[in-house]
Order: sequence, then C-alpha cells, then structure tokens
Amino acid sequence: MGRVAVFAVACCVVASAAAERPAVQLPRDHFGHPDAAIEWWYFTALAHDNAGKPYSVFFTLFSSRGTLVSVAAVRDLKTGALIGHSERLALGRVGSSSVDVRAGGTQLRYHGRSNMWTFSASAPGFAVSLRQRPEKPYALHGGGSGLIQQSVGGISHYYSATRMRAAGTLRTQGKRLALSGESWFDHQWGGYRNDPRAFNWDWFSCRFDDRSELMLYQFRDRATGLPLARFRNGTYVPRRGRPIEIASFQAQPGRRTLDAAGRRWRLDWHLRVPGVGLTENLRSVARDQLVRNRLLPTFWEGAARATGDRTGTCFVELSYR
Repeated sequence: MGRVAVFAVACCVVASAAAERPAVQLPRDHFGHPDAAIEWWYFTALAHDNAGKPYSVFFTLFSSRGTLVSVAAVRDLKTGALIGHSERLALGRVGSSSVDVRAGGTQLRYHGRSNMWTFSASAPGFAVSLRQRPEKPYALHGGGSGLIQQSVGGISHYYSATRMRAAGTLRTQGKRLALSGESWFDHQWGGYRNDPRAFNWDWFSCRFDDRSELMLYQFRDRATGLPLARFRNGTYVPRRGRPIEIASFQAQPGRRTLDAAGRRWRLDWHLRVPGVGLTENLRSVARDQLVRNRLLPTFWEGAARATGDRTGTCFVELSYR
C-alpha cells in the first residue's frame, strides 16, 4: 500500500508539472527552444545502396545554451563494420523560427513547405547525407500532448516522425554510393541537462512490415541499474488511425551481451506490450553497434531484427550516465 501511495503522489506531481507546460504545437515546435537547457534532433535510418547492401545511419544534433554537438555514425549491417563516425563541436543556436544549421561540418535543415528534413555530416574519408519526408503525421508522445516525464529529471517535450522515406548519399573509401530506405525522427527538449538521472534509459523504436510502428522507453536507476517502473511509457502507431499510448510493457534482456567501453551491453530483448497485443523478440543485427564518442558518453545505437507477432526492423538505444 505504501508503494501505491507513493506512486499516486508521483503521478499527481507529474500531472501538475505537465499542466504548467504547453503541449507540443507543430510546426512551431519543430524549431529551436532557447529557454530549454538541452534539446536534440535525432534520426536513425535503415538504408540500402544500389547493390542491396544494408546500412544503419545515425545522426543527432544536440543544442545546449549556445553550444552545438553533432554525432553521426554509419555501419555496414552485412559485415558489422563501422563505415564512419563523426563528432563535432561548434558554437551556435538553432533558430526559434527555422531549422537551418551549418556548423562544424554538420548541416541540419527543415524545409517547411515540403515537410522535409535533411542532414549531412562528415569526417576524414567519410560523409553521409539524407533527405527525409514523413509518410505519417507526427506522433506526440505522452498520450498525444508531447509531454513525458524524463525520469526524475523533470518534464520533457517529445514527438516523433515514426516512418520517413529517406534517400541520400554515402561517401567512403573514395566511392560515392546512393542510399534509399526508411528513417525515424525524434525531437526532444527540456530543462534536465544537469541531472544525470535523466539520461539512463533503454529505448526501442520499431517499424513493422505491416506499416505500424512502436516506441518504448524505460529509465533505469543509476545505483542498481534496474528499470524504474513509474518512468516507463511508449506509443503505438497503427497502420491507419491515431497513435495509442502505451502505459505498461515488459522489456526482458536476452542472454547475448557485448562487454565493451566498461559496460555490458545487451544484444537481444523480449518485449511484451499487452495493451496492443504485441510480443516481440529483438536480435541485434550486428554484434558491436556502439557509438564511441570523445565529447559525449559512449552509447549503444543498434539495428535489430524483430520477430514475433510482427516482423520488422527496430533500433535500440542504451544510454548510461
């Protein structure tokens, strides 16, 4: 009963805090939020070259009080080899009426008239660029408000484009390859930059072959490493129709692991989402999909194959501070 009472009080606090913040409004909130302590625009894609070789493409631009950090990585999913990694630091801000950033060898732009997102990143011997357009309306998480609880760190604004048509280019080893596929976009911002408890999570995004999508996240206790049940949520986007909030799910890690960068990273997961009748097994496509950074902490950003009630491709992000 004590735990129930504490949970009820926590829910009331979250509801009260959320009520003080405006819900996400698009297209206005595609742009920068100068009052936010931290904000990021995130993309993952499963893309193929003209020969059919699969690649995972990752790009994120972080903005925090006049500083921009971009991270990009491309991995060959057939061999597991890292094609290229870029991590850049620059001074600058994302405008509150547009997204058109060119800083430190990175570009990110939102084209309002066509509802298209483009990014590019490069490092010596490597460059990647993608242009992407949503194939579905944006999904506002937190039951349609776009407001979620960022663990104990506070309220976060959060929405996604869960299925985007993507095309672009990859330059590696002196070759220029055309890429095409599908991608996922997240935009998130809030005032929790200095609270490390807000950055310990397991996150899953799935695009199923029946053209439905699933996003789940759970925050972890920094001391024990165990999931915090009260900070677990998600969104299911059916093939047609409105997104559905996921208030309860189970995410059990499998036996395979990767010991690297001072941690043990889970390679497989079993997901059970009773609210929408889904049970899925996720298996990492490549064994090592760590994004090894110098400016930012190292984290896992991995493509996984989903089998179970649905089949498809998921991206798993494991972040620890």
